[in-house]
Amino acid sequence: MLRVNGEVDGVRQSILSVLDSLYDVRMPQNQLWTLELLETLAEVTAFIGRELAVYSDRKGHITDVRIGNNGTVALGVIEGRRGGGRLSGVRCIHTHPESSGRLSAMDISSQKQLRLDAMVAVGVMDGKPVDIHVGVPSPANPDETDILGPYTADKEDFNALLEYIDDAEKTLRETMDDIADGAERVILVGIQKPDDRQLNGFSEADVSMAELGELAKTAGAMVVGKMMQNKDRKSAATYIGQGKLEELHMSVQVLEADAVIFDEELSGAQQRNIEAVVGVKVLDRTGLILDIFAQHARSREGILQVELAQLEYRLPRLTGLGTTMSRLGAGIGTRGPGESKLETDRRHIRSRMNVLKQQLEDIKRQRGVLRSDRKKGGLPIISIVGYTNAGKSTLLNTLTKSDVLVEDKLFATLDTTTRKYTFANGGIALLTDTVGFIRKLPHHLLDAFKSTLEEVVLSDLILIVADASDPQTEDHIRIVDEILAELGAGEKPVVIALNKSDKIDATHPLPLVHDDRPMIPISATTGAGLQALAEALQDRVFENRVRSWFLFPYAEGALLGWLHENGKIYQTDYVEEGTLVDAELEKSVLGHVAKFQTKKHSEAL
Repeated sequence: MLRVNGEVDGVRQSILSVLDSLYDVRMPQNQLWTLELLETLAEVTAFIGRELAVYSDRKGHITDVRIGNNGTVALGVIEGRRGGGRLSGVRCIHTHPESSGRLSAMDISSQKQLRLDAMVAVGVMDGKPVDIHVGVPSPANPDETDILGPYTADKEDFNALLEYIDDAEKTLRETMDDIADGAERVILVGIQKPDDRQLNGFSEADVSMAELGELAKTAGAMVVGKMMQNKDRKSAATYIGQGKLEELHMSVQVLEADAVIFDEELSGAQQRNIEAVVGVKVLDRTGLILDIFAQHARSREGILQVELAQLEYRLPRLTGLGTTMSRLGAGIGTRGPGESKLETDRRHIRSRMNVLKQQLEDIKRQRGVLRSDRKKGGLPIISIVGYTNAGKSTLLNTLTKSDVLVEDKLFATLDTTTRKYTFANGGIALLTDTVGFIRKLPHHLLDAFKSTLEEVVLSDLILIVADASDPQTEDHIRIVDEILAELGAGEKPVVIALNKSDKIDATHPLPLVHDDRPMIPISATTGAGLQALAEALQDRVFENRVRSWFLFPYAEGALLGWLHENGKIYQTDYVEEGTLVDAELEKSVLGHVAKFQTKKHSEAL
């Protein structure tokens, strides 16, 4: 049976027989190649005008022989792969017809992705091996490749190269020691387009991929590989190109990945097509975020909102999900409503969604009653918003001396929390903590969390909390502004708190943010800048409010009821002339009761 793989069509049977005989070659364990092997590969390469690739293991056995085209050779499935804390134990020797042996970008990428012991490139001229370059894992960082050479085909001493490989594996083992056992192993995949914006020296695609890695870690996964393709636009069928998809398939096998996560939302067809090739669970950014929400939802409302968002996301994918739908196991993408629900027909799922929407509508009405009570109390509302993990909950705890859950994880807060805060002038406001934002926030979430996010729309002031230690601070504020505008809160007055300023030093200076809104550097942990922040909030919250004494004749009792509805009453005294009231209300409605102000006690805040 023919054992030569790759593009064998059109190749003479005699040539295939020569290549097939290579499986019987046994190389010395202390060498990466032999002169005889390279001469055979060079001769065949020159004759057929195509690249050849040969894989061998550390015992010197040839495990795969492949034919490519005149530009490249597709790497195949690597047998004998090892654990994620080790190199693959596989060496690859491939030829470059009528070209130098310098490693191409694809050669280096393959060495990194597959964690090969060595990627050996052989330049072939006139049927002879002329120069050889070797890519080996860097002992300083096994995720990077050191390129050594050029060498000659008759090289016999490989001790230095083999020591390089041993040192890289030792480093890799030490690096992996502190990784938790049992975590799902995932590979991240994204596309970088030529028109991607640059953000402080990084492309937006790189920034988004870094966030995807943090999301994966928050979900409990271990990132074992990343793959970025430079592409003008995504493939309608498989998101990435066919060649890159084959490379992803190999990476899944070599890195023993349990799942692949894409940085953009996939259609059901794309998900199915990709799973058919890679053979493991495929998720997208939206599914990953929904999974994190499912883990962190605590209140009844939060659980219902997440389940609704997941069902809305999965409903159009029922016919598109392959491996994910067929599995009843645990892991990322399977939490929340449970896969048993998703295996029922669309009618049942739509029925469940209608039930969830009705339950959320009931909670929304209850929330409306609470808002009405707050309005009667006349207390202004300040909504705390910002990028996820910017420190919103920590700031709320510090200002109000409360104990809202704080974790150094993305989306640790899903449920709205409201606390009273008293300013230096005696004024009282309600501070409301909200769910964090992130780039590419799924619309399913915004729709499902509308009742919660109405707190933002109905607030009197928005406090944007940004992580000043993050180099992408300005872009984070931009994303928050875009989401606020989408919610209908884009015109609200805003104060910006640049949190984590205690991490700012000469190497990480305060970010230059081009914004004319009040911007206060603070540290919610140390308390630095909080007084200045409170003063800025006080100025903005109360600039349109007036606190005054009013004297209502007893015959004007109806106005006293109106004041209860439209303002905040601090004190009520009954005197001979009528009811004396210390109250606070908006300047816009002051005219309704202005003639009853007692000038002697009047005080504008």
